[in-house]
Amino acid sequence: MFEDDEIPQSNENEPKSAGVPGSAAPVEPNRTSGAQNRESSARGPHPRRSSRRPKTVLAVVLITVIGGLAAGGYFYRDALRATRLGRLMGPEESPQEMDVYYCPMHPDYKSDKPGNCPICSMKLVKLERPHGSGGAESGGPPQTMPGMPGMEAPSGTGAEAPSADGIYIAPQRQQLIGLRSVPAMLKPLSKEIRAVGKVTYDETKLTHIHTKVSGYIEQVFVDYVGKVVKKGDPLFTIYSPELVATQEEYLLALRGQEVLGKSPFDNVSLGSKSLLEATRRRLLLWDITAGEIETLEKEGKARRALTIYSPVAGIVTERAAYHHGRFVNPEMDLYMIVDLSSVWVVGEVYEYELPFVKEGQTAIIEFPYASTIKSLRGRVAYLYPFLDPKTRTARIRFEFSNPGFVLKPDMFMNVKLSVNLGKKLVVPEDAVLNTGTEQYVFIDQGEGYFAPRAVKLGAEAGGYYAIESGLREGERVVTAANFILDSESRLKGAFSDMGKLEDAKKPETPAVARPSVNIEILEPKTAKVGRNPIRLRVKDASGGPITDAEVEVTLFMPPMGSMAPMTAKTTLKHEANGEYAGEIEVPMAYSWQTTVRVTRRGQTIGSIRTTINAR
Repeated sequence: MFEDDEIPQSNENEPKSAGVPGSAAPVEPNRTSGAQNRESSARGPHPRRSSRRPKTVLAVVLITVIGGLAAGGYFYRDALRATRLGRLMGPEESPQEMDVYYCPMHPDYKSDKPGNCPICSMKLVKLERPHGSGGAESGGPPQTMPGMPGMEAPSGTGAEAPSADGIYIAPQRQQLIGLRSVPAMLKPLSKEIRAVGKVTYDETKLTHIHTKVSGYIEQVFVDYVGKVVKKGDPLFTIYSPELVATQEEYLLALRGQEVLGKSPFDNVSLGSKSLLEATRRRLLLWDITAGEIETLEKEGKARRALTIYSPVAGIVTERAAYHHGRFVNPEMDLYMIVDLSSVWVVGEVYEYELPFVKEGQTAIIEFPYASTIKSLRGRVAYLYPFLDPKTRTARIRFEFSNPGFVLKPDMFMNVKLSVNLGKKLVVPEDAVLNTGTEQYVFIDQGEGYFAPRAVKLGAEAGGYYAIESGLREGERVVTAANFILDSESRLKGAFSDMGKLEDAKKPETPAVARPSVNIEILEPKTAKVGRNPIRLRVKDASGGPITDAEVEVTLFMPPMGSMAPMTAKTTLKHEANGEYAGEIEVPMAYSWQTTVRVTRRGQTIGSIRTTINAR
């Protein structure tokens, strides 16, 4: 039970309004308040307890809502920072990330400190992290080159537009795609035509041996194929009734000449003489030699068998003359003798090579199976006036001398023709792209700019194309990765106004001129694995030193098999007279693709691509 004197005190401190706590003003007491309080006290404590309960419930609800919002904001914070809105709100502070080192041969192995790979003992390479990946320096993620994930665009050049008639390729990307260029140059051009030839007989030196009379062979002197015979060597003896009868006639005419030759009657003496000469001529026409006729005159008796001698020198390639009285007649081919002191070689060349082949040209023959035998020289003797319809090749006949009979019939040989084309403007054949209807090359305009140029091709020889028109001496043409340039050029519309030589022009001059720069690497000539001092000299077009530039050197090794690509970079500082120096870390022995890039106030003023060999 409350006392009367406590009731007014409690009523004075209690706000009248049931609104938000802390916002109520003191209520002015009135005369009826005391009576009302006494009436409330008479009712007991329960009415007072029920008036405080809504306030307590309201306070609990407010505390619960505020705590829920705080917890939700805490858990939503990480997701919010991953969005663009979170990045705008500011980066989250995190502890500094540790360096990671990996093995180029075994990329799965990683370490938090430098050293050697425990698998292959190769020096570990530091894993390069993208610059500005969440830091305050870049203010955003690094820009990458189109089509080259993970390859950063060079600062100050990423926004450069390609020239009006070409495209722009950043130096880093040139390294990545392996782009190379060489100058067009004048050089003596010699076209080599190679053909496979087959050795055959010289058809003008074939001799067939026949008898002029029918008879029987009695003795054979050349009795096997392949035997070498000389002119005048005996071949065989033959018995022929016609020959015996003719010998008798000759002896009779000879005796008549002796008796009637001194007759006072001219008709008689001339008749005996004519008979003797006719009989002698008949024996000569039947291949009876003058020596055998003299022997017949001396002996005065006809011989049963007469000897047939070889009229030529050569090698017997066919034989049909055998012993034991074989019957022969003029229709039979008894021997074929071939003179192999010189032979023919018949080869075939393609029809597009025919314009370069002329009669009388020197040809060289090579022995594919005997490297110790010296090559032989011959000449082009004849061009056959037709093509083989199956192989679309033309036959060429060469003539070669055959010392020691090293060239044997039906042997295959390599024949080489060298055609001197004179001094020509040439480019490597890898530089030319041929669509079938047109041929073009890509011109390296310098500073990363490339443009297609239509050319007219001449002869191809020794890995080079002669250029009839479309290029000047000294212009650089792309020899590697030109198919990638071709794809990019077509995507960017550079072929719509592909230039000719007469209207070729340099790329449009950008807002900041790019003067020509001469860059010379002084050291190292040959690098070693590890840290190497590097020093180079930079001059302008007039030869004056450039002292206010930033020089960046990049070493690059493309991926090989499971080995990841490797890159090393350094920035050089100016020392004196245009010389810049610094140090660069060479991870391993290799022929490193090296790019030197010279910039001034963020604009590239010059670059070179070369190779540094590390041992």
